[in-house]
Amino acid sequence: MIYIRFEYLDSDCYIIEPFQLNVLYTPEIFPASDINQCDGEVIDETATFNLEQQTQDILGTQSSSDFNVTYHTSAEDADSATNSLSSPYNNTSNPQPIFVRIQSLDGSGCYIAGRTPAFNLVVTDQTEAAATDDLVECDATPDGSLEATFNLEEQTPVIIGTRDPSDYIVTYYASELDADNAVNPISTLTGPSQTIYFRIVETGASNCFGTGQFQLRVAPLPATTALDPLQECDDDGDGFAVFTLSDRDAQALGGQTGLTVSYHSTEPEAEAGTPSLGSSYTNTTIDSEQIWVRLTNTAGGCHSIMPLDLVVNSLPVPQLASLPPECDDDSDGLQTFDLSTVAAQVIGAQTNMVVSYHETNADALAGVSPLGNTYLTNTPDVDTIHIRLENTLTNCYAVSTLDLVVNSLPEPELEDNYVICGDASSGGLDYVEVDPELSAVDYNFIWRDEFGTVLSTDPVYSIDLIGIYSLEVIDAIGSNCSTLVFFMVTESENPDVTATVTSEDFADTHTIVATASGGGLYEFSLDQGPWQDSGTFTGVRPGERTISVRDLNGCGISTFVVFVIDYPAYFTPNGDGYNDTWNIKALSSQLASRIYIFDRFGKLLKQISPSGAGWDGTYNGQKMSTNDYWFLLEYNDLDTAAPKQLRGHFTLKR
Repeated sequence: MIYIRFEYLDSDCYIIEPFQLNVLYTPEIFPASDINQCDGEVIDETATFNLEQQTQDILGTQSSSDFNVTYHTSAEDADSATNSLSSPYNNTSNPQPIFVRIQSLDGSGCYIAGRTPAFNLVVTDQTEAAATDDLVECDATPDGSLEATFNLEEQTPVIIGTRDPSDYIVTYYASELDADNAVNPISTLTGPSQTIYFRIVETGASNCFGTGQFQLRVAPLPATTALDPLQECDDDGDGFAVFTLSDRDAQALGGQTGLTVSYHSTEPEAEAGTPSLGSSYTNTTIDSEQIWVRLTNTAGGCHSIMPLDLVVNSLPVPQLASLPPECDDDSDGLQTFDLSTVAAQVIGAQTNMVVSYHETNADALAGVSPLGNTYLTNTPDVDTIHIRLENTLTNCYAVSTLDLVVNSLPEPELEDNYVICGDASSGGLDYVEVDPELSAVDYNFIWRDEFGTVLSTDPVYSIDLIGIYSLEVIDAIGSNCSTLVFFMVTESENPDVTATVTSEDFADTHTIVATASGGGLYEFSLDQGPWQDSGTFTGVRPGERTISVRDLNGCGISTFVVFVIDYPAYFTPNGDGYNDTWNIKALSSQLASRIYIFDRFGKLLKQISPSGAGWDGTYNGQKMSTNDYWFLLEYNDLDTAAPKQLRGHFTLKR
């Protein structure tokens, strides 16, 4: 309590009055955050604000019952307590600063007015929730349950897109209601395919949020199967082979579509999908190796892996096979072989094998055009066939060859008929030595008569009796092939001979035909000339002619004389001993025949007889000149004896 003394100046009078000293509290403006509002559907950067929502923050710890808070658009209005704003209030600029005045309610008039804005009214665009792709995860187990664990945060960069990630917050919810109210957010989820809702909010503008949705989709894993081993044949015995891995694509896919197939050396590489092996691959461990196959879904990227065994199978080993040679029964070098025993020889002790025969190596390699067990060779003497030995379990095969040999039959050099002489007195032989002209070292011989009686086993056999005989010649060196030949031994004798001049007398050309009869084979000769098979002689000179016939086996010779009637066409009386006279000698046996010679004027120069010396070309001891001369012949026909005449001419040459 304070007391005040009031004293008059001109007197000692005074008054003492008590009064109370009161200290008044000056209000304080506490900081407040800006008010953010979302722009409406019409984008004009204006919004309606409730300014009163800032009152409690501005008063802070001060009691709202002691102070009044007013809001102004300027510091001057706040200080003068004019133009206070009322709520709700639509901003006039963006952002718009707001000034605050706090007035004490105790009547003292104490107040505080901010010289700087207490907060700003900020109008923010509505945050847009852009459409986003589904979040796909692969089925967690290969049993087809279609459940997976999803990390929803993986969608945040997709949802924010090109916006600044530091300015936005994305949260995820199981329902649309939770997203609208921002309650029960989730970040991971394990389950089946379903719809997820998200909320995107710009930092500092919690009311300006956007919501959207996307699908959680569980992609099935590709189905796997136990793969058959991929097998190749070891073509060089080193335990390595080239495999075409893509041969297992179809079995690995099992009819599934939309998948890719890749092959990998190890299980981890298959899981990672890299590195992958090419389609052509050579195993790196001897005989067998396990690699891995990866099936990848081209849409979802889900994959499954499975092992694949690579097996290098050894080739079959064809054993040596042979067939005995066959004998050539018709001299064409070809023969039919029975191949039924070859398969067992080629297989030997091996199991699960099949054998086929082929004409060419190409057919054997391709396994086409197999031959039957009965095969007629098509190459003379030696025909090579090709044998395919195949393992029925691995399909590996090897090819070998077999020579089919056709041995020729012995070829004895025998005649169909041998002739002996019935009478050897003329110089012929009454026996024949039959020689097949084959080596006694290489062949065996059996001589038989027509009754099958063995006569000899010598390589050469002498026969002196007519009859039918046989010789069997057997190859004594390896093949045992044999040839049976039949032949005859016949008897020959001296021939009976006749000959006839078949041409007309005095013809231009004369022909003699001779015949021989008997049991032999004969040949003919005219006037001891060359021998010939035929008994016909043409162009024969006039006069006496002798036909000789002999047996080809030397069994004797017979002769026959004929006369060829004709006259010389010329003569040369020059004393050289050749053709010095002219006559018709063929009629020398007809003593009654007459020849009259005339000159070209018809003058009789000489009369001669065919049996005489002939005309010497003179007349009364004078030599006649070279010229043509005429004659008249009177004679009897040699066959009928009828008298005949012949007129003709000849030439005298000096």
